[in-house]
Amino acid sequence: MKFDAVSTLAYFDCNATTPTLPVAAEAALRAMKILYGNPSSTHLVGLQAKGILESTRRTAGQVLGCEPEQIIFTSGATEAIQTAVFSALIAARDRGAGAGTKILYCATEHKAVPQAIGHWLKALGLPYETLELPVDSQGQASLDFLRKHLPQTALLCTMAVNNETGVIQNLAAIQKTLLDAGSQALWLVDSVQALGKINLKLNDSRIDYAPFSGHKIYASKGTGLLYVSPRAPLTPLIVGGGQERGLRSGTENLPGVAAFGAVLELLRDPKAFDAQTFSTSKQLEAYREQITAALKRAFPKVEFNTPFASSVPTTVNFSVPGFSSRELLDLFDSAGMRLSAGSACNSASVNPSHVLDAMGVPEWRSTSALRLSFGPATTGAEIERGCLVIHESAMALQNSCLLEAPGGFGPPENLRDGIIQLRAGSTNSWILTQREAKTCIVIDPCETLADRTEHYIRCQDLKVLAILDTHSHADHESVRPVLQNILADRLKNPKTSWDDLGWPISAGENSARLEDGTSVPIIKLSGQTVLAKLKTPGHTLDSHALILGELREGVVHREDVRFVFCGDTILSGGLGRTNFSISDPEALFNSLQKIHSVLDPLSLLCPAHDYTHSFATSLETEAQENPLLALVVKPRSPDEMPQALAQFMGKKSEIDSELEKLEQSFQGTVCGVFQPEVNLAKEEITITLSALQKRLLDPVHAPLLIDVREPQEVTVFKDWASLGLNHRAPPPRNVPLSRFVNFMGELAAEKNRSREIVLLCRTGSRSLQAAKTLRRMGLARARSLRDGIALTS
Repeated sequence: MKFDAVSTLAYFDCNATTPTLPVAAEAALRAMKILYGNPSSTHLVGLQAKGILESTRRTAGQVLGCEPEQIIFTSGATEAIQTAVFSALIAARDRGAGAGTKILYCATEHKAVPQAIGHWLKALGLPYETLELPVDSQGQASLDFLRKHLPQTALLCTMAVNNETGVIQNLAAIQKTLLDAGSQALWLVDSVQALGKINLKLNDSRIDYAPFSGHKIYASKGTGLLYVSPRAPLTPLIVGGGQERGLRSGTENLPGVAAFGAVLELLRDPKAFDAQTFSTSKQLEAYREQITAALKRAFPKVEFNTPFASSVPTTVNFSVPGFSSRELLDLFDSAGMRLSAGSACNSASVNPSHVLDAMGVPEWRSTSALRLSFGPATTGAEIERGCLVIHESAMALQNSCLLEAPGGFGPPENLRDGIIQLRAGSTNSWILTQREAKTCIVIDPCETLADRTEHYIRCQDLKVLAILDTHSHADHESVRPVLQNILADRLKNPKTSWDDLGWPISAGENSARLEDGTSVPIIKLSGQTVLAKLKTPGHTLDSHALILGELREGVVHREDVRFVFCGDTILSGGLGRTNFSISDPEALFNSLQKIHSVLDPLSLLCPAHDYTHSFATSLETEAQENPLLALVVKPRSPDEMPQALAQFMGKKSEIDSELEKLEQSFQGTVCGVFQPEVNLAKEEITITLSALQKRLLDPVHAPLLIDVREPQEVTVFKDWASLGLNHRAPPPRNVPLSRFVNFMGELAAEKNRSREIVLLCRTGSRSLQAAKTLRRMGLARARSLRDGIALTS
């Protein structure tokens, strides 16, 4: 009864959806091909179809401990929740104030519930108060809060099993609280994740409504049911055909019901839990032990957010220090393992989990949480495959210097010259590396990225020339002194003194001149490469630009400037904020003019913040996109300068005042204005796989393929052949987004704006962002592989 090929997969997202059991698929196919009648028809074929419907209803009643007539088939759990909430609110309205005017829902509830409540309260014009029922650190609802508000409560909504953590809610305690208080509140219990995992005897309970979903328990999607207790009112949400005894009109989804019925038959049969179809609870607990042990071996610092003692064994919610959920999702998916970041409905979001927040989990764990979930039909082979992928993924992270091995860092690998861009939200931190000299410079260190910075430096056995800030911060202290202490044993010159921003101070300080004659201190790197420090006050009074370029006869010429670490002076799409107490907008005006005089228009600017996911920018691009910067750098006579400054100051004041409004909806201080990214049509900036395959047949004009995934993802990815790319074309060049600025520098140096470049990644989202950046920089033929590798392999 188990899946034929599923043992070769590592599918661990069963809380989002389960694969369809063969017996369920066969039942659905039979209902489509043979018993295809309308259950409302009175002829033989219709009666046969109705037999499937009523048989499934009886089986559902037996599994759930209720009468068949208490089961209503729906299109899924969401419709069932809507129906229950709508019915409860209609009943409360009709009963008047005596029914209560408060709606309580558990703080860890699936968002479908509070959104349904909000929608129907607004649609019905009901002025009821909506309250979150808080939970403790174990995810259990506060009974004290419940007791306090029960006398005024019309509807209470809780879960049986939480979809993100697997927590089993103490329904017995909630029921006792309701009964002791003599409460008449209607009680909705989301039971979607409970079916097949815990025993449900609904008619023996105080529960009024219980929604279920077929696709969460190996049936097909688009089918669900709602249990309604004898005491609970029900107002039809859909009327017009009289189906489901007039309680839910619309021709029933017979294939879906048949599939659901086939699974319910198995759940009713104790023999199904003999490991031939479903595993026993004891076996599922053993599987969880295997998975958690594999995670502990791979990630010794892993934190588990699921309280295992009070949860179903099929859900493991965890966080790994130093890694975002998106980063690990991309890695696991490349390795062939499917899991989610919290609820599947929100897995594309990087926001903290509302479930973990409600449980008081630290913010870093809530933001970086992953949910690994399997089901009763998961096999031992799948569990072993999952453990293997976890191990392979951890090894890939170790080889990429992102994760310390249990025995310490291994030999350094894949060290390359250039710039590494580390990101934490919208904050950038940079590591400038030199392969031959085995040295590095850290620029604009970030507290969130301090561990990752240390790991990379130690793993690659680098010596640190300096750890530099481009400016001080208005809202926090720099992590630079802390990082200097952590890396004290890695400093190239440990006896060197440093200024307030980390620049090395010595009696015989090296210096050079910029093209306009300005003398600047420098740090000598390999060959003629130097890093120069140019004062650029404005965003803060101590702001500096760190200029990476080549030295010729003591001068760093404009055309020899490759990269500029500009802090928050110039951002992609805007300029640094100047209404802090340590800011000076007039100084910023002068600094922008100075920068314009010493840089090549195509020199890459690497800011401390990247609010538009643009990686880097250039003076040429910003002058074209930003009228305020264009105002500053426009050639003019000395007599015209005061008027230009006045215009700049006035406009800058307006822009900065708008940032305070923006901060109300932004997490953290906004250090500069930014403009919305250009919205290019999908057809204009993406290319389909079939179109790409045709383009690769041209041996002369074939596009350059760039894989923007990180090295650890490429290491574990084994399915290039499935893309069907031209075998004569070279494989895609890997340019990780963490090193994308180096590639941007190459393109700027060759000044070939007509080159066709196709970027690709797992889903197409990161490559699309990279393509937008190249378009913004003037490469009009940069495109992204539509839908990425995931939908082509």
